[in-house]
Amino acid sequence: MSERSDLEALAAALDAYEPPSAEWTDELWDLYERTEAEEHVLRARPDDWTDELWEQYRSTEVPEPHAPLTQEQQELFAQERDRERRASTLQHLLETLRERLESTGLREPARAADLAERWVRTTLPAHPAVRLLSELGAPHGEAALLRLVVDDTLDREDRQVVREPLMMLRKPRNRALGQQPQEDEAPLLPPAVRGLADAWGMDGRWVQAAINRENVAAVRAALEALLPARRAAVPEPPPEMVTRGDEEPEVPPDWVRVRMLLRALTPHPRTVTRERLAEVRREAERMGLETCVDFAERWTTRIGAWLAGQMFSWLCAASREPVDLAPWAVDLAEQYVLRGFAAEDAERFLDLSTDIDPRSVAALGRLRESGAI
Repeated sequence: MSERSDLEALAAALDAYEPPSAEWTDELWDLYERTEAEEHVLRARPDDWTDELWEQYRSTEVPEPHAPLTQEQQELFAQERDRERRASTLQHLLETLRERLESTGLREPARAADLAERWVRTTLPAHPAVRLLSELGAPHGEAALLRLVVDDTLDREDRQVVREPLMMLRKPRNRALGQQPQEDEAPLLPPAVRGLADAWGMDGRWVQAAINRENVAAVRAALEALLPARRAAVPEPPPEMVTRGDEEPEVPPDWVRVRMLLRALTPHPRTVTRERLAEVRREAERMGLETCVDFAERWTTRIGAWLAGQMFSWLCAASREPVDLAPWAVDLAEQYVLRGFAAEDAERFLDLSTDIDPRSVAALGRLRESGAI
C-alpha cells in the first residue's frame, strides 16, 4: 500500500471506531473477561492431548461456572469483540504508518499528525499515537502534542503520556534559550550566589570543586546570603519522591517537571533572572503544568534551597580538610535546619561532622530538643 492508502485506511478506521457502550459496569466487564477466558480455553486444545489431560486442564483453567448469558449480554459482548477487532486493526494501521516514517519518511506529515491527534482523543490507548507524534517532531507532531497537553477533556493519565515526550522534544530548544547571552536582565539571586561557577540543581558538579580557602570563602558568603530571615512557611525544597521495592511509581508532582524546565532555561545561578523565569512560567503553562501568581519569587527561593543543599554536600567533604570551617559552618547549618531551608542537607552535614567537631554534637542536641529534627 502507498502512504496515501495507509492514511485513508487509518482515517476510515477512526471514523468507524466507536468507544465501549455506556451500558458497561464493573460487574459486566468481569463477566465478559471470564467468558472470554473460558472461550479461549475451550478453543485451545492441542491436537496431541488426551481427553483425560484436556479435562484436567479445563478443571483448573476454566473460570468458575456462571449463569447463562442473557440475550442483551450476548449482544453487548459481541459488540465488544467487534470493537476490539477494530481497535486491533487501528493499531496495525498506525504501526504501519510509523514504520513508513522511520524507513522513508512521510510526504504528508501534517495529515499523519492530524490522524494521530484524533486517535489520542478517542478511548484508544494514547501511547502509540503519542509516539508517532513525537517521532514526527516539529512542526506538525509538536504542534499536536502542544494542543493535547492542555486539553482538559483528556484524562490526567493521557495528558501525562503526552507531556513526557513533549518535554523531551522541546528540551533542545529550551537549552538553546538557556545558553543565550544575558542582556539587561534583572537577576534574582544575591551577588554572592550569582558568582558561583556551577550549575544549580542535582547534577553533582559542585561537590567536585576544589577544597581550598578561596572556595570555602565563596561558599560561606553564598550560604550567608541565601539564609532566609525567618523560618520558611513550607520547607524548601520540597522532598523528593521515593518509591521502594515493588511499590507502584507515583505520578511526579508538577514541580518536578517545572524544575526540569528551570534547569534547561536557567542553567546557572547568574541566569536566574526575572525575564528567564517568566519564560519558564510560559513554557510550564504550555506543558499544562500548574503555576502560581508568585512564580518567580517561589522558584527563586527553591533554587536557592537546592544551591544551599549542594554547598552543604560540598562542606561534608571540606570538613575533613584543614580549611577552617568551624565554627561558622556549624552555626550556619543549625540556622538552616531551624528555618526549614535546605534542612536535610544541613542536618546531614552536622551528622557527618560530629566525629570532627564537638560543636556539631551540641548543635544536633539543641535541634532535637527544639523539635526541629
